[in-house]
Amino acid sequence: MAKYYFRLILLFASVIGVFAIIGSLLPRGYSFSTEATIAATPAEIFPEINSPRNWKNWSRQWNPTEIEGLEIQYNEEEQGVGAAQSWTDIRGKGKLWITQSKPNESITYEMEFAGFPKMTSTIELVADPNSQESDQSQTTVRWSSEGRLPGGPFYGYFGSFFSGQMRTQYEMSLEKLKSNLETTNDEAGSD
Repeated sequence: MAKYYFRLILLFASVIGVFAIIGSLLPRGYSFSTEATIAATPAEIFPEINSPRNWKNWSRQWNPTEIEGLEIQYNEEEQGVGAAQSWTDIRGKGKLWITQSKPNESITYEMEFAGFPKMTSTIELVADPNSQESDQSQTTVRWSSEGRLPGGPFYGYFGSFFSGQMRTQYEMSLEKLKSNLETTNDEAGSD
């Protein structure tokens, strides 16, 4: 009977070892993006993305009503390069800071969260040139991120799951941004 348990433990350890080796060989890098078209001009959208203080109004990741126990602190710089926020929630601590800001075009920010390596993200605003001829402005908002997962034998398996989850969060956030801006524009147009 002891031999049976020894073989069972050896088999279990071998399976775990094989999974660990394969996981160590899987790529650690990730890159993902999503986009939404919003009936607004880049000038109307830019203030919403250029100030981390405004992100709680449209993002899923930094909205206290969406994340249990989320506490956010902001630095003195309110917008553009140097504007930053740090937060704590049930998942851990994180911070992000804007590293590049091109008015009405794009922002780039870096983020660290829960001991993961730094992630670099960009939110770009691309005006539809055809919409300028009509009364309705259209802007494509592209949100992309890239980085690396931590070392360790099992993080390689986590890469595609992580990218998929983050892309879903970005999509939901951009839909909220779209809804907020288009509702505001509709109300302003009806006045």
